Amino acid sequence: MNHVLTYLDLADSLLCSLPSRARIAGSPKLPCNRTIRIRVDRTMPFEFVANLMSPFCGLWEADVCFDYSDYDSTLSGIGGETQADVYIIWLDWRIYARSMSAQEAAHWLNERIDKLRMVTDKPIWVNNWPESLEDANRVLSFRASDRGWFRKLNSYLLESVENNTGCVLIDLSQLAHEGTESFYDYRNEEISNYPFSNQATTIISRHLGVHLLPASCVPRLKAIALDLDDTLYHGVLGEEGAEGVTLTEGHQRLQRLLLKLKQSGVLLTLCSRNEEEDVKALFDTRSDFPLRWDDFAAVCANWQTKAENLNRLAQILNIDPSAFLFVDDNPAELVKMAAVLPEVRLLRAKRSGEETMFGVCHFPGLYQLHQDTMAVSRTTDIQANQTREKIRQTASDYHSYLDSLNMVITIYENEASHVTRLHELSHKTNQFNLALRRMTEIEANDVMNASKYITITIRLSDILSDSGIIGAFICRLDGEQAHLIETLFSCRALGREIETVAFAWILEKLIDRGVQRIHIEMAQGPRNAPALDWIKRFVTGSPEQLSLKDLYARVKAACGSHPARVEVNR
Repeated sequence: MNHVLTYLDLADSLLCSLPSRARIAGSPKLPCNRTIRIRVDRTMPFEFVANLMSPFCGLWEADVCFDYSDYDSTLSGIGGETQADVYIIWLDWRIYARSMSAQEAAHWLNERIDKLRMVTDKPIWVNNWPESLEDANRVLSFRASDRGWFRKLNSYLLESVENNTGCVLIDLSQLAHEGTESFYDYRNEEISNYPFSNQATTIISRHLGVHLLPASCVPRLKAIALDLDDTLYHGVLGEEGAEGVTLTEGHQRLQRLLLKLKQSGVLLTLCSRNEEEDVKALFDTRSDFPLRWDDFAAVCANWQTKAENLNRLAQILNIDPSAFLFVDDNPAELVKMAAVLPEVRLLRAKRSGEETMFGVCHFPGLYQLHQDTMAVSRTTDIQANQTREKIRQTASDYHSYLDSLNMVITIYENEASHVTRLHELSHKTNQFNLALRRMTEIEANDVMNASKYITITIRLSDILSDSGIIGAFICRLDGEQAHLIETLFSCRALGREIETVAFAWILEKLIDRGVQRIHIEMAQGPRNAPALDWIKRFVTGSPEQLSLKDLYARVKAACGSHPARVEVNR
């Protein structure tokens, strides 16, 4: 219990408002289960940022260690000799403004990124520059000052990051708008050649520690379970009624943020001790609420314990409880949740909805680096799954249930436009992830090379929804042998044997290519038992040197007369 309260207090102080350096320095150290190694190639000090990052990383059970280059404006030794999980190129761009055009500076950086890419496929972060750091720029237009150079540079850098797979922008230009004080500090620069203020340094450290690092290194959280009373609004629904609870400006901002997260692919759920009909009436009545009833993928509003309800929500969404963030204003409820489901992430809602909004905004695991191509359909598909379950329960048998769905499976072979989605599946999928490779963006791009791999991505639709790209098989070719190096399926698609039908398709494709044997890579993780149980239906003993034809016969027999229509997109 003490550990949980310590964590909640730390999250309050680090996430819900901008903490002071003293508060960060005095933060208790939380237990960590991973260490992230970061290489920094720089022309200005990074230690001021690095020294503040550990408490932020501790909120997602990570520690960080750093390897630094010398100060070198040419970046001649970029990357160093130590293997890292993340590489940062940390530059004082004012150095280059004196000798290069903005376009030339961006081109020079691209050359350094290309050199670094020769030795690593890990994420590479590069910083841009705030347009205006000096007070004199207040009386000078961007043409009359150096702001024009930095504005052009930032535009070129954004283009460079978008065109370089695996690159991430440290957007100092945007972060400069977050604080209330100047982003720049002459005193720091005179003493240590470090140009940023203490507040700016805290903003940068928090951004790296709770946004960019977890987004680059661990799967994104999939769902938020929300309390209602004094969390999404001020007041108690059961006592004050739908019209009596208050939507403060802060709670309105919180709901708008949650709506944006839903649109980005995070599933919203309700976990409340209220009557469900009262909750539905609340969202039907309150037209001023940004969130509507249909924005929630699932609702558990009753008088069972919240841990029981969160378990139920996890079953409905078909995801592990560890993929949830639970937000509640009552510390006792958070402590009870931790006692039953310690893997669930916790955030204490504050009386001020604005503080809760900032807490959610900065909570590790919610930040999104790339647009989620399946975000629009995710909540609708989960809601459709609940309808599918009702159909299944009333169907005369399993085959009749599948047949009633009118499913269409569309298979794409080495489809380059699906690289981003493949990378998402690799990092988001926990239950049906056979090899647990957690591919980098570079690896996801490489496996679309048709001369070396057969990579298929699978789309699913039925009478209830279009689920989008929900699965993938990746086979590396090696003469008469193939290596199935990854099998990925979204939890939303499980229970309809789509994975088996698609597996039969790729095995037949391999046979047509003259492959005789197949090796299947698999790894045991904390939550991928469904994938391992599935493959054991067809593979007994060692997965080495399996006869492809024998395996295909077993898989094809398991498909039986599956009613889904299979289409190949060419």
